[in-house]
Amino acid sequence: MFLKKEETEKLINIFTIFERMATEGDEYVKELLKLTIHERIGDDKKILETAYKNMGKETRKTSDEIEKFLGRY
Repeated sequence: MFLKKEETEKLINIFTIFERMATEGDEYVKELLKLTIHERIGDDKKILETAYKNMGKETRKTSDEIEKFLGRY
């Protein structure tokens, strides 16, 4: 998936927020991230591959857990 520069910058900012949610959020926020964001990102393999390039350590770990749980990994 090819992104324009401004789209890439937005994506980086979004995943920075997701990483903060994963590392600084309470359990409710972390569960919300798993069930509303990570589960949907993995619905499309190309989107997931693009997302992986922008994920931080914790968001990648959470995404991998969701993908494995759903049998898509």
